[in-house]
Amino acid sequence: SIVARDALLARDAGARVHICHASTAGTVELVKWARGQGISITAEVTPHHLLLDDSRLETYDGINRVNPPLRERSDVEALRRGLAEGVLDCVATDHAPHADQDKCCEFSQARPGMLGLETALSVVVETMVRPGLLDWRGVAKVMSERPAEIVGLDDQGRPVAVGEPANLVLVDPDSDWTVRGPELASIAGNTPYEEMTLPATITATVLRGRITARDGVARPLTGGR
Repeated sequence: SIVARDALLARDAGARVHICHASTAGTVELVKWARGQGISITAEVTPHHLLLDDSRLETYDGINRVNPPLRERSDVEALRRGLAEGVLDCVATDHAPHADQDKCCEFSQARPGMLGLETALSVVVETMVRPGLLDWRGVAKVMSERPAEIVGLDDQGRPVAVGEPANLVLVDPDSDWTVRGPELASIAGNTPYEEMTLPATITATVLRGRITARDGVARPLTGGR
């Protein structure tokens, strides 16, 4: 209902609206309808809404509390189709580190949020590439090019070419890895993927020509930029 309201407001005001963290089949249908009405609307989905569903809530483990909440399996499937068809524009990590005491408590008192940054690519590969919904070119579009277009970052999401900014992620697509919260570079360990084996190991990241991580070890940037 909020997506419908905002879409109509954007139409009447001649404005642009971006929907954060689409999580239901209804939202996918509303975004598709709004585009058909000529409304300037874009939308994103999180990795965890592409992979996890509300069956995990049976344990009342605070690690699974997130906003918007995990949905039914039918919603997960609709979100995957929406991303593959371009109804949903991109993937946003919704990375939210929390202290142990804010997650290891009664479910209703747990802080909403999950780690999502280091696992985002692997989850997209698991949910979109392996089933054949996206190829690697599509992954680059939804995780780099389209997000940069939406927020107007001219130096991001650029082609790999001479003269372009060297913002790169080096990936071994044939190497799986096991997620362990304490080993992640985040300041917290609240990952819902603990002990899951995921595809696609990131071997290095490069920002403006500087190596910022290699073989899972983050390297802080120094200098003036």
